[in-house]
Amino acid sequence: MPEQPKKQRSIILARNAERSVRLPIAGEPLPRMEWEEAILQKSIQLEEIDSDVYLASKDDLWKPLGARGVFGGQTICQCLHAAILTVPESHAVHSFHGYFLLAGDSERNIIFHVRRVRDGGSFATRAVDAKQRGRIIFTSMIQFHKPEPSMGLEVAIPMPKVPGPDGLKSDREYLEELARDERLSARMREFYWQSLARPSRAERRVVPPQATDDPLDTIEHVWTRVNGRLGDTTEIHLICLAYMSDFGMLQCAYKPFGGFRDQPPAMMVSLDHSMWFHSQSFRADDWLLFEIRCTKATGARILSFCKVWTQAGELVFSCAQEGLARHNETLRPLEPAAEPKM
Repeated sequence: MPEQPKKQRSIILARNAERSVRLPIAGEPLPRMEWEEAILQKSIQLEEIDSDVYLASKDDLWKPLGARGVFGGQTICQCLHAAILTVPESHAVHSFHGYFLLAGDSERNIIFHVRRVRDGGSFATRAVDAKQRGRIIFTSMIQFHKPEPSMGLEVAIPMPKVPGPDGLKSDREYLEELARDERLSARMREFYWQSLARPSRAERRVVPPQATDDPLDTIEHVWTRVNGRLGDTTEIHLICLAYMSDFGMLQCAYKPFGGFRDQPPAMMVSLDHSMWFHSQSFRADDWLLFEIRCTKATGARILSFCKVWTQAGELVFSCAQEGLARHNETLRPLEPAAEPKM
């Protein structure tokens, strides 16, 4: 009998037509971003063009303002997406390790080549290369595990006690404040208005430091969720969490120096990114608490680790990233606060 074509799993919702975006006039209310969910879902779609070969259209690639190339989280999650499409549904992703090799060009399609390294009874391993112009821009190794009982071996770090997301300012609200700040240069205010005019894929709300926190400690807590509602397919939420895991992983290293905006690097790029999926019991469009901590910065490199909890307190995800940060001038750390006199 002739070989039957493989039935491909469809895990992405239908595309929506992209709408034009008008730059807001300074001082007017920001428009409601009703199409943001569709923009994110387009960002993670792939087209199968050959056996284990997938294409991400240049029309769906996102390059942040001022960035050297395509947003790294998009390439990360598309590699994961391509790998998921080649494994049995009985296996769930548990780890991902990748390296950024070249900046992605947002004007060219990205081709993802999947290599089936191993298919075992309990584990499946995939190698995924993202290519442009025949060169690898990102390479990754991804492993899947057929779920099995832990027989009571359950350990997890508890969620830190921080304020919930309700009532906290979003990153877009902070950007709007900066865009309206007349103390900033016209060029900087224009940059912030342009950033606001672009639909965001996710919303972030930074938890302000608490009274008992060390203001110079290299740790940040951020509530994050996808804008809009996603479908109920588990894989969509895994892919979207992978996308969001690349948000602000290196910036907490600058807290001892007054913050990232006060001491911006002349150049910053991600070097590698690793992820561990502990659970599938979450939704990426519900609030998730990200705890990001820089553990070391030296030799122009920053290493940060991140843990993610649901609002119910379940640790569902961990990741790590190392990045390159180059400065033209020597950074000067802030002075520690003086101890109160007794």
